Amino acid sequence: HTARVDFVTKVDWHEKKPLLKVAFPVSVRSQKATYEIQFSAIERSTHGNTDWDRARFEVTGHKWADLSEGDFGVSLLNDCKYGYDVRGNVLRLSLLRSPISPDPHADEGEHEFIYAILPHAGTWRTETVKEAFELNVPLRSSLVANHGGGSLPNVYAFAFVDVDHVILNTVKRCEDSDEIVVRLYEAHGTRGPVTVTFANPIKRAVECDLMEENEQPVEWNKYSIRFYAKPFEIRTFKVAFESLY
Repeated sequence: HTARVDFVTKVDWHEKKPLLKVAFPVSVRSQKATYEIQFSAIERSTHGNTDWDRARFEVTGHKWADLSEGDFGVSLLNDCKYGYDVRGNVLRLSLLRSPISPDPHADEGEHEFIYAILPHAGTWRTETVKEAFELNVPLRSSLVANHGGGSLPNVYAFAFVDVDHVILNTVKRCEDSDEIVVRLYEAHGTRGPVTVTFANPIKRAVECDLMEENEQPVEWNKYSIRFYAKPFEIRTFKVAFESLY
């Protein structure tokens, strides 16, 4: 049910000096490619017209890089590799390297990793972010015996975000209280209202900074918090619940 093609790769690597890359020539024409970085995305030229462009022969990216025209594009995804380069219509990803200094045995041994190619309609905002998360954080399930008497309903989700362009990235316990810290970020470079709905009734909700300090009021009711997200903005909230399953 997806256009993504995964390359599940196992390598026993014992080379000296070669750099192993994978390359995908695609039928896309664009002067810029987009690369995901933490909580954001950046654009870089696909040509080497200037010394500045040529110096950026490789770009650090996280889960994906993308080359798109106005209504079509191709994304290159990965689950643990972070060096991309896009020149012309060719997307490349660095897979393994083997320098001899300062460590003559760098990267030697067995490796397992996945990279994937994803053709899509529109730009990277259409499918790429979602598919990259599903590759890196796959749904895991397990079959267990019926314990009987559990309090969870048949269908349960701790939290639900009502828009696709805002990602619920972190759920953790607060460092100095029993409140739950919920961190979200805007992933598409757009803006708009956001509602986060929880399965459990809220007793208290405030916004805070990344250090979980400097609390500010936030609009909330019994089951949800509401805020306005700006492009690539990071928002962190402390939420106390009346009860937790």
